[in-house]
Amino acid sequence: MASTETSATEDSPNFFKRTNYDEDYWNNYLAARPDYSPSFYKSIYSYHQSHGGDFSTAHDIATGPGQVAHELSTHFNHVTASDVNTTHLDVAAHRLTPLLSSQKLKCVHSPAEDIASHHPPSSLDIITAAECFPLIDAPKALSAFSTVLKPNGTLAIWFYGRPIFTESEYQAPCQPLLNTILDRSFAPIIKNSGPQAKIGWKRGMDRMASFLDDIDFSPADWKSVERWKWNSEFPMLFSGPASCDFEVQTSSQVREGEKVEEVRDLGFWERKWDLAGVRRFVSVNVPTFDASVTAEGVEELYRELGEKMGGEGAVRKIGWPVVLILASRV
Repeated sequence: MASTETSATEDSPNFFKRTNYDEDYWNNYLAARPDYSPSFYKSIYSYHQSHGGDFSTAHDIATGPGQVAHELSTHFNHVTASDVNTTHLDVAAHRLTPLLSSQKLKCVHSPAEDIASHHPPSSLDIITAAECFPLIDAPKALSAFSTVLKPNGTLAIWFYGRPIFTESEYQAPCQPLLNTILDRSFAPIIKNSGPQAKIGWKRGMDRMASFLDDIDFSPADWKSVERWKWNSEFPMLFSGPASCDFEVQTSSQVREGEKVEEVRDLGFWERKWDLAGVRRFVSVNVPTFDASVTAEGVEELYRELGEKMGGEGAVRKIGWPVVLILASRV
């Protein structure tokens, strides 16, 4: 295995950060996450079109390996992909080389909160922010987004949380074991983090626990806010309160007139995993980024989980709690 640098010892609110390019990691990262379905993207484009949005310029925030930027390039003439982490941008640039060569895509090193320094005011048709908002200073980011979006431009924020064993006969025996594995894997990182990182963890955990309802959309800047939630009876948190040495608190900034829709669909973005798939998810999401590192007692839990899943080679259905927020610029 290639050596992996880690930011676990860095005291920064940006706790999810790779500092080296490891192609195997990113392949596993993409294999361990859900695929955003064509119908999901279609709902975003339909919302955008229904509010009079154009399909010229797009910006993908926290692009990571660039899969959302690639999707946007099939509908928008020009796409910017940004990330606060230079290594993530290197991965996106490598995977999206043809789009860069054609000048349809450009990559920009920038935190979400600073994108107004990279675009003129009222110049973007859509901004997407997938699987990143718990890491972001929401008020500062929304201020920047409202500056660079055109009137009737769209902001689409989405986030998926902890995997769910969806088959009824396996959910009761398997889900608690996965939850404990995640708690034990995250706990030493969260509890031993420095003061700045702890601020980031606290903000992120509170936001996930709130299903992103803590994000406030001022009517002075935003209209037609929609909050779509799939499987919200399940925790959004990747690890639970037991992994923290602070209180996880929920809050809501949902305003009167915002549309809130809750959907129960355990097949939404369904994946099928064996035990190796579960291990892959944990290893790429715990911010040591080192699959060889496991927390105390976790191996025994994995062995028990493998048995409860049906034994060697057994494959189980996996679903997700998901939230999508859509908002149109005034």
